[in-house]
Order: sequence, then structure tokens, then C-alpha cells
Amino acid sequence: MPQTRTLRRATVARKTRVDYLKLDNVQVVYNGMILVLRGVSMRVPCGKIVTLLGANGAGKTTTLKAISNLLAAERGALSGGSIHFEGRRVDDLGPEALVRSGLIQVMEGRRCFPHLTIEENLLTGAHTRSARRSELNAGLEKIFHYFPRLKVKRRLSAGYASGGEQQMCAIGRALMSNPRMVLLDEPSMGLAPQIVQEIFAIVRDLNQRERVTFLIAEQNATLALDCADFGYVIENGRVVMDGTAQTLKDSSEVREFYLGIGSGERRNFADLSKSHRRRRPFLSVED
Repeated sequence: MPQTRTLRRATVARKTRVDYLKLDNVQVVYNGMILVLRGVSMRVPCGKIVTLLGANGAGKTTTLKAISNLLAAERGALSGGSIHFEGRRVDDLGPEALVRSGLIQVMEGRRCFPHLTIEENLLTGAHTRSARRSELNAGLEKIFHYFPRLKVKRRLSAGYASGGEQQMCAIGRALMSNPRMVLLDEPSMGLAPQIVQEIFAIVRDLNQRERVTFLIAEQNATLALDCADFGYVIENGRVVMDGTAQTLKDSSEVREFYLGIGSGERRNFADLSKSHRRRRPFLSVED
């Protein structure tokens, strides 16, 4: 019996070492000539929340689409580097295969099916699963537990729901696929501050209770860093800074450029010293 427990612990330890998303020197081009990502390297530890910060056009959405293999729809392609999920190379997998493997993206702008009800939208998230009706009902009840607003509006056409309710629906739809990792693209965009606070609190709750790993691309650095464990700052397709959320909040560059705290003329991250331009992953799996 003790030997069995030892073997189980060893299995869990091996799984923990590989259970993360890893990008290694990823490059992305559009139309075969426009280089958008210029050697992005990062990793997301299992069971953590990582945020990707950057201004519009910095490369946040492209990074998420590279992970989800959604670049082809916009004439984009991975031109260099590799992407691994749970120790397996996945940059050659199609989007549906990625969802089946446990990785799913919630797109910017929510993109619910407007003529379907909230409940029908949620059920579409389970189309990759071979689930019985009882399992689907249990999944719906779990979503309604985290998003009680959706339970009240379950029969409402998604097109008539508020922006916050649509965002909750989009996240809930992703969770119906039973993912181990969710990519969130600009979840605060176009939403009232109170709703944004509520959504980020639910994300943190899902992470802690369900152990869902999140990678969140976000412009609202204050909210993102308050929610996240770790973060990366991307500019012009390059990672220019990384660290724990607290390290980034304490950084004078982040405080001045993204949080609006500091004195003097605002600087561009291109002016950061070389000591801050770390391209290597910031966290070892043993930490």
C-alpha cells in the first residue's frame, strides 16, 4: 500500500512538471510577409492565472490565436518556433483537436450566437464531448452556479442579453467543454467596471475551485494583475518584461506606462534597459 501511494505521488509529480503551456520563440506572419510576433517565449504553469499585457496592436490577440491555431482564418501562419501543451507539441493541431485536448479560447467580442438562447449557446460548448444528457445538465448547473445571471436569462435569446451577460455566456460556453486551460481575449472590453470586477472575481473563483488554468490577454493592467499570479508585457510582437503579478505591479516601468502612476514624461517600453528585456520564461516548473 505505501508503495502504491509512492507511485501515485510520482505520477502526480511527473504530470505537474509537464502540465503547462509553453511557447518557444514563436514567430507569426500575416499575408506571408508581415511579421507580427517576433520570437515570443512564455509558459503558463498548471493551475495558475497568467496575464498578457500590452497596448492595442502589441500582439496579444495574435499570441492567443497562434496558441489556438486560428491564424489561418486571417491569412496568418506560424513561421517559427513551437507551442507545447501538457508536454505535447500542438501547433500542428486543428482548433477542434485542441478543444478536445483541453485547451479552448474565448474570443474577443464574445461572439455568442444571437438567435440561440443563453442555454442553447452554453450547450454548443459541449459539442466536442460525448456526454449524456445527465452530464450536460450537471454541466449547465455548474455554469449557473458560477454565473447566476445566466440561470435567470437562460431562455432569453443571446442577442438580447447585455454585454456582461454575453461575456459570461461566452466563458460558460467554453467551460462546457470541460477544459483544463482557457484563453481569455480582452474580457473587459466594452463592459461597465462593476461587471468587469464581477467577471474577474468569477475567473479567480473558477481557478481556485475548479483548478482551471487561465491565460488572459488584457489592456486593463490593474484588474489583470490583481487577478493573475504571473504576467508578461508584450510590445511590438516581443515580450519585454515578465514576472509575478506583484513584481510587475511594483515595477516602475509598468506603474508608469500601464498603471498611470509616476511622474515625468511617459516612456515607451522600447526605452527599457536591457536588464528588463528578458526573453526566457520567468518561472521554472520546480518553483
